[in-house]
Amino acid sequence: MKKFILAVAAASIFFFVTACGDSKKDNKEPEEISDADSEPAEVDEDTETSDEEPAEGLKCKDFAEGLNENLIVGEGSNKLERSFILRLPKGIDSLEKVPVIFLYHGYGDTADNFEKLLSGYVNNETMPFILVTPESRGDIFGFNNIPPAGLDWDMMNLKDGSAEADMFDTVLACLEKRWKIDEKHIHVSGFSAGAITANSMGVQRPEKIASILSYSGAYFSDPESRDALGSIYGMKIGDFFSWPDFAEEHNKYPQVFVYGDEEADSWGMSGMFMIYFNKMGRFGANYLTKLGHDAMLCDHGEKDHTIAGILQEDLIKFFADHPFGTVESPYRDALPEDFAKICHFFTEEDLVEEEEPAEEDDTDEPADSEETQDEEVSDSEEEPDSEPEDNNPTEIPDEHPCLLRSCD
Repeated sequence: MKKFILAVAAASIFFFVTACGDSKKDNKEPEEISDADSEPAEVDEDTETSDEEPAEGLKCKDFAEGLNENLIVGEGSNKLERSFILRLPKGIDSLEKVPVIFLYHGYGDTADNFEKLLSGYVNNETMPFILVTPESRGDIFGFNNIPPAGLDWDMMNLKDGSAEADMFDTVLACLEKRWKIDEKHIHVSGFSAGAITANSMGVQRPEKIASILSYSGAYFSDPESRDALGSIYGMKIGDFFSWPDFAEEHNKYPQVFVYGDEEADSWGMSGMFMIYFNKMGRFGANYLTKLGHDAMLCDHGEKDHTIAGILQEDLIKFFADHPFGTVESPYRDALPEDFAKICHFFTEEDLVEEEEPAEEDDTDEPADSEETQDEEVSDSEEEPDSEPEDNNPTEIPDEHPCLLRSCD
């Protein structure tokens, strides 16, 4: 029984650290941006996702530029209070079709910090858009439950839906009734835990989403990606994730997977586990390609778990060029001249690098390695008993991202 408890506790630590969408203080940054100088729009009508107005909470008619709080999403026991930051392009009331981008922050970050990635670009010439940056509910979807309830975001058990899908539906329905939304340009993006959340929205709402760009994320509806998480004390870490499969017929949205150095763009606990986002990006692209999606890989090469390589203009251009229903990407034959040169279309050759090391390890392994492995397993089982406090998730420092601002 003691070993089982220790195993579950160790698995809990995994979910705390792997979602860490935190960039470090010495990150290479995208170009500096400033808050959008946007004007709030006036409201015509009340709106909710159903015909009935909620008795309390934020009404659709009250959606405004900046922080929006106390939005009630979900139904029955799944009702939850949420908040988000809204950035609107100038003259939104006169625009005929307005694209929407949902942007999900990483673990330990905030909407207030992360929205700066795109808030200064809502009025760009290529594709003016509405920016929605939700705030996570890490107080509910945290790592401290056994099994963990989430990674700041509701992303563990999605078979019966998720709080993030509820919020997506509610916000989008309100936006569609308030303004003239371009239904062919609903896009999602995010970093680390936020990228995993963006991917989960693709799985849950493919009929709404036109295209996705994820920074250091993963698809846990993909068995290969779940298997790559490894095991702790005989328990497969991937089994803690329960995502639905895509319907056989679904919108084959294109996606860009951005990641860094094979070893450095990672997170975990030394000696226990590591998640490698370089590998997860390749597995995710392979997974989508087999389902009929177009997928691009962008290796920024930075020796850090951070956002780099694909800047704001690249993200916006990709979304503008890939509306809902894009069957064949216009980038398939050649990338635009002004697009990031670090990107290419996924092919089966991209998986070779992931397969070869495993084959070499099996070949070179000495015949008497079983005894050595037994000793290692024995040591790993005894370690939690001798130093239990070292595995306490609360002792792992929370690196608040300094992605787009100084943290001196």
